[in-house]
Amino acid sequence: MLTPEQNDRLTRVGPGTPMGALMRRYWHPIAPTAELNDYPVKPIRLLGEDLVLFRDTRGRLGLIGDRCAHRLVKLEFGYPVEDGLRCPYHGWTYDGTGACVLQPAEPEGSGFKDKIRLKHYPVRELSGLVFAYLGPDPAPLVPRWEPLVMTGATKRVSYAKVPTNWLQAMEITPDQVHVEWVHGQYGQYILDRRLGDGDFAALERMMPGFRQRALEDEVIPYKYGLLKRRVMEGGSRADEHWTVGQPMLFPNMHMTSSGGAMTLAWRVPDDDSNYTEWIFYCGETPWAGERPAGHDGEHVPYSVIQLKNDQGVWNLANHYVQDHVIFVAQGERVDRSQERLRPHDAGVVAYRRLLLEQLDAVEAGKEPLNVFRDDSANHCLDLPVLGRRETPKSAP
Repeated sequence: MLTPEQNDRLTRVGPGTPMGALMRRYWHPIAPTAELNDYPVKPIRLLGEDLVLFRDTRGRLGLIGDRCAHRLVKLEFGYPVEDGLRCPYHGWTYDGTGACVLQPAEPEGSGFKDKIRLKHYPVRELSGLVFAYLGPDPAPLVPRWEPLVMTGATKRVSYAKVPTNWLQAMEITPDQVHVEWVHGQYGQYILDRRLGDGDFAALERMMPGFRQRALEDEVIPYKYGLLKRRVMEGGSRADEHWTVGQPMLFPNMHMTSSGGAMTLAWRVPDDDSNYTEWIFYCGETPWAGERPAGHDGEHVPYSVIQLKNDQGVWNLANHYVQDHVIFVAQGERVDRSQERLRPHDAGVVAYRRLLLEQLDAVEAGKEPLNVFRDDSANHCLDLPVLGRRETPKSAP
């Protein structure tokens, strides 16, 4: 278990906190590219900061403070123009650097707009996702993880807004015992009772894999974080679940794979009590009418995972939502000083230890794990993939 001080150190992400400082060294997904095509202005809450993301009518992205400096109108209600984002109240307009470029009611010759600048952060697009960086200059490279830059594959993005602390979500990843119980045993109860709502036929198809027991599991160090390995019932250490494994990518990512298809996920803190789950699929299984996607994000559709239906009933047939229910059931921010950990929680302990080590590194003025600055080494960050069928092909 952790002390209350360690728990605060790992869970609080706002400006000036240790974990906030660590998380600000990384690029985080904040929107699907395709969503901005539908809605070019989007409110963003990231690491305890309120911002607004927009695409102006020239196609340029900006991520700036969320309120107009004049009368503090929320700029999520603004609208994009050629020069940036315009406040609907009096027309003050801001470009992607947060600079005020227009104040229509000011007298001719006034230079007051030149004194106004909202906070702003860099954004980049890659494979259908918009990433933001809130840390110190110079910004590192956006990591080109293999699923993001794979060519000739079908890709899609989904996300969910979850009302709980980000670390509770991340800690389920090295907890391999949860698969049999949350998705297998509890999932079967959900299926038998038709508990909640959702696609029960899809859950039934997945159930044999969820019900399978792990006879042996471990979490070991890996160049990008940690690696999960399992020996499944009826299998051996010669199987890919053990020889290849599934990676947990520091600080807040993991990837699962099967048959060569890859699912990359981020747990991005909105603040101390909320996070956004981002799920990026790269494989051969398209949706109806879907086409292979390029690395620039073209043809990458998105969807929003709804935790509950319109009547407030949890969509428990969705196995992702089953996880989310567990996180929410722990509370907004669980007190880890009250836990009673057991030997099968070794992976959770390993992840917490890695977080604390990297927090210490940042406070000592060092660069943390997975901050990339060498273009030649960032061309395609290959990952272990179960059922890999060929050498990965990446975009230039």
